[in-house]
Amino acid sequence: MNIVGEARVIWARSSGAHRFRVRTSTGQVMMRYAKALCALVAVLAQPATAQTAADFVGTWELVSIERVSESGEWSPVLYAGADPVGVIMYDGIGNMAVQISTAPRVTEIPGASPEWVNGYIAYYARYEVDIAAGTVTHHRRNHLNPEISGLSVVRYFHFDGDILTLTVAPDRTVRLNWARAR
Repeated sequence: MNIVGEARVIWARSSGAHRFRVRTSTGQVMMRYAKALCALVAVLAQPATAQTAADFVGTWELVSIERVSESGEWSPVLYAGADPVGVIMYDGIGNMAVQISTAPRVTEIPGASPEWVNGYIAYYARYEVDIAAGTVTHHRRNHLNPEISGLSVVRYFHFDGDILTLTVAPDRTVRLNWARAR
């Protein structure tokens, strides 16, 4: 006989060994499940952030490139075209590569940074993740534009499920949104 809120200790003999077993009521078991479920929901409701550099590993497809306005609203970057395409890949030993193209592809882009060469960005690098600072640094080994090869660039990162947002440092006015490739 079980009484809610009271646990009974039962002496059991099994295979010649003595052991104690705690027997609880259905109400107590349900309360434990409810507490566990609440804890799980609380964890899942937290904003998703990288815990280790391993969270970056994989292939990501470009969703959008956006610029923040003076009013704080994000909108598509016009010089990247109506629907830019791209891929960024991080491996597990500190290498990365990125390629982005305007769509439709254009050769002259007024107002674009030196990153763009004939409507294209491409470079490969070593990368380092600083979890505490919320940054990933790309130490470029080569770039399509030789004038900026060898430079290191810092990106602030944010994970939201299978979406990785990289915001250009230091001014944080341009961000690239990537979806994990399936």
